Order: sequence, then C-alpha cells, then structure tokens
Amino acid sequence: MPKAPHEALHHIFRDDPDLVRRALKTCLDEDFPVFRSVAVIDSDLTEIKAIARRVDTALMVETDCGAEIILIEPQSRPPTRSKKRAWHWYLSYIEAYFNVPATLIILTADRATAEACRRPMTLGPERRASATVHPFVIGPDNTPVITDPAQAAEDIVLAVMAALAHREDPRINTALDALAEALDETEIESASFFAHYVEVGLGEGSAYDHWKGIIMTMTYPFASRLRDELEARGREQGRAEGRSEGRSEGRSEGRSEGRAEALFSLLALRGIALTAEQRERVLRCEDEQTYLAWLARAVSAESADEVFTSAES
Repeated sequence: MPKAPHEALHHIFRDDPDLVRRALKTCLDEDFPVFRSVAVIDSDLTEIKAIARRVDTALMVETDCGAEIILIEPQSRPPTRSKKRAWHWYLSYIEAYFNVPATLIILTADRATAEACRRPMTLGPERRASATVHPFVIGPDNTPVITDPAQAAEDIVLAVMAALAHREDPRINTALDALAEALDETEIESASFFAHYVEVGLGEGSAYDHWKGIIMTMTYPFASRLRDELEARGREQGRAEGRSEGRSEGRSEGRSEGRAEALFSLLALRGIALTAEQRERVLRCEDEQTYLAWLARAVSAESADEVFTSAES
C-alpha cells in the first residue's frame, strides 16, 4: 500500500498492470498490444560506486509483439535537465540489461508538467541531438474527469487513477462523489482497498478534505473500516499531542488539547462552525466519555448545538 501521493500514482499500476494498456487507450488513444503476462521487475538501477538510480515502477510485459519493459514515473513539476538525463539513463540501461525495448510513461496531476514532459527530451549539444526520448504522458489534460458513477463502476481502477490525476481540478469533488458511489457497488474488500488508495493519493488539500468528509459522514459499508482508521489516527494524534504537552505543561492539559483538535478538525470538515464559547468548552473538557460522545455525534450532526445537546440528553 502506498504511503504518499507520489507512490499512489504509480503503485496502482503494480496492483493492476493492465491499467497501463487501458490508460494509454483512454487518455492517448494508443493501441498498446494486449498483455499475455506481466511481472514487476527490480527497479533499482544503481551500479557499484555509482549514485542511486531507482525507477518508481518497472513492468516486464509479454505481448503478441514480444517482450517489452514499461517504466512508470510520476512527476509533480516540470523536469529539470538532470531529470531528463536520468530518464535517458533508465531507458538505455534497462534495455541493455534485459535486451528488450523499453517504454517510458510519465504520470502527472499538473498541466504545466504534462506540457513540459511532452517536449522531446534530447541528449547532446543543441546544434545536434545525440539521443531523444519521447515518453507517453498521462496528465489532467488528456485524462477524462469521471463524474458519472456508472462510468466509474465500469473500470474502478481507471476511475481511481483519473481522480488522482485530477486532484487539482475544480470538478474533483463531483468525481470523488461518483467514485464513492461506484465503490459502494464493489466488493467491500476491494472497495476499502481503493478508498485507502484515494486517501493517500490525494495528498493534502481541499480534495483530500472532501474525500475524508465522505468517509466520515456517509454510510457506505466500505467506508466504515477507513473511518475507524481515521478516527484511530486522530485519537493517536491526540494522545501524542497530549504526551508532548504533558512534558511541558502537564499531561491532562495536553491530552485535552489533542482531543479537542481532533474534534475541531472533524467539525471543520463537515462545515460546522463553533462559537468561541463552544471551543473553550471543548478545550476545558477533561472527561473522556463526554468527549467521545461529542465525537460520535459530530459524525452526523447538522449543527454545533446538536453535537453538545445530544451528548447531554
């Protein structure tokens, strides 16, 4: 399972290698040969006494046209000259090592980066290139924004990739809503797996906040496991903050502040504002059962008053 947005954008191809072929067809109208077999190969291209060079994902595929290696590289910003040289290295080294042709696919959620990566990447002096790399580039400008749940359900993995590619698009919230509905029609283990993928792949920002809001407030069965994980993470963060505060100001005060921040974050995600008096009330609370009652009610409450009055009734 990936642990960062960068990893999620290429790891998903390891979980479903045929996504390479489907994505190239959907995004670039490229008819890549059907895979007969696929193997993830070692992406470490480091040599003895050389700098480390590691491809994000490398797949060895067998098609009717023969063997081919696909190198998959996410990119978050326009590539530097050094990065372009590294891609030349990856392709030439891996072709020489495995003695099969190699293809480079670059994934990005940034339009400027996609445009920059589509320009021919040359080695050698400007007057005459010695070598040129022409990668396939999949970005927000050629990946469909999937906002129809039925379309998302037709290819869940492609819909996940599309959502990650469009995490900065103004329509991302609609796409995430559609993806959540499609996941609700998917077998729960797979749905939970891909929901976690999306959580990691969106990174920080408004798209992540919207997805977290879906997980924390909707009743989709697949969301319950991830919701438990998010709540446990929030409690652990609160305990960690409490321990940290306890070392300098006393454990009780730190724990209360850590718990308060977890509740404040959940309410903020749901668009529920607190008055200064209500915030102070949460910060002063030292009774764990009262706090847990507030937290449970915050998942579905429509107003701040409902959070506190329901906990008291």
